[in-house]
Amino acid sequence: MSRDEVGAKRLSIACFIHSLNGGGAERVMAGLASRLALRGHAVTLVTLDDAQSDRHAVDSGVARVPLDLTSDAQGWSAKVRQVRARLRAIRDAADQISPDVILSFCDRTNIDVLLATGTSSRPVVVCERSDPGRQSLGPLWNTVRKHVYRRAASVVALTETSADYLRPFAKSVVVIPSAVNRPQRTSDRDQACAEKLIAGVGRLEAEKGFDRLLEAFARATGDDSDWRLVIYGDGTMRDALIAQAKRLGIADRFELPGWVRPLDEPLSRATMFCLPSRYEGFPSALLEAMSLGVPSLSVDCESGPRVIIDHGRNGWLVQSSVKGLSDGITRLIQDAARRESLGQAGIEIVNQFGWENMVDRYEQTLRDVVQRRP
Repeated sequence: MSRDEVGAKRLSIACFIHSLNGGGAERVMAGLASRLALRGHAVTLVTLDDAQSDRHAVDSGVARVPLDLTSDAQGWSAKVRQVRARLRAIRDAADQISPDVILSFCDRTNIDVLLATGTSSRPVVVCERSDPGRQSLGPLWNTVRKHVYRRAASVVALTETSADYLRPFAKSVVVIPSAVNRPQRTSDRDQACAEKLIAGVGRLEAEKGFDRLLEAFARATGDDSDWRLVIYGDGTMRDALIAQAKRLGIADRFELPGWVRPLDEPLSRATMFCLPSRYEGFPSALLEAMSLGVPSLSVDCESGPRVIIDHGRNGWLVQSSVKGLSDGITRLIQDAARRESLGQAGIEIVNQFGWENMVDRYEQTLRDVVQRRP
């Protein structure tokens, strides 16, 4: 098929991701699948989880296939049987959909999809949604990833730093950052400043660094009982964070409401947003906060925040430590004028990382691998 024919062709696209739960990768996948469908492509979105955990809606033009494969197995032999069953279910789903191209998000799902479709001639595009140089899957799966990623027709990275890590074991690597919606402003910033509210968003897992944020918040606010910390999200560290807040004496000023969607209204009420991650891919929550005009502070992760934030102009970068976070929070608490200028400049982020540009680049990548298909 010629390039002109591929360029005009309505593609059949099978999208795979672990779930449509509350994270940033899930939000991007739901938005991307919906926008590709609105452009006239036949899009099927397959999740390894069931649909009961969905927190991101997709357009009615997207076919939704939940595989319900995420139950935990106990014991080595049971885990092996579970992996085999998962790969068989993915292969069967891909065969039934029979797409022109497969698009997969997130490392473990990418590995599963590449293993399951290894004998197929269908091109597979996989996207790393974190920093693969820092996101360890363990010795076995790290090795498997380097082996099977060579099968991918193309690998999508979020930043050049991630792309540099992936290039030695990928045939083709393209860099496509995440996108952010242009929000409907819902709250008055004067009201937000009066509330003395610091917000965080993300999975409650170790790499997200919320344990450091609690410690930094306690140090920065001291005995000022007017300041509150709210973290929107859920995960395995929920109970540990609640216990930590009690030890720090801030339990009455700390909230964990779980995943909240849409996030515009509650997030826009925050005096400031903090991203304390130990490492990142391309944090959607940071983009969302900045787009709302919420003054945003982030740990200076090499991949992601450093690309998004121009320090001192549209956001504030700090050292990756409790002290760095605490000092940064203290600085912004004490400087309302600085918060205002950061928030106003942050709104411009929607022009730099808009959806149309991101979808254009994904669509072109998918067309390119279909055109190269033998």
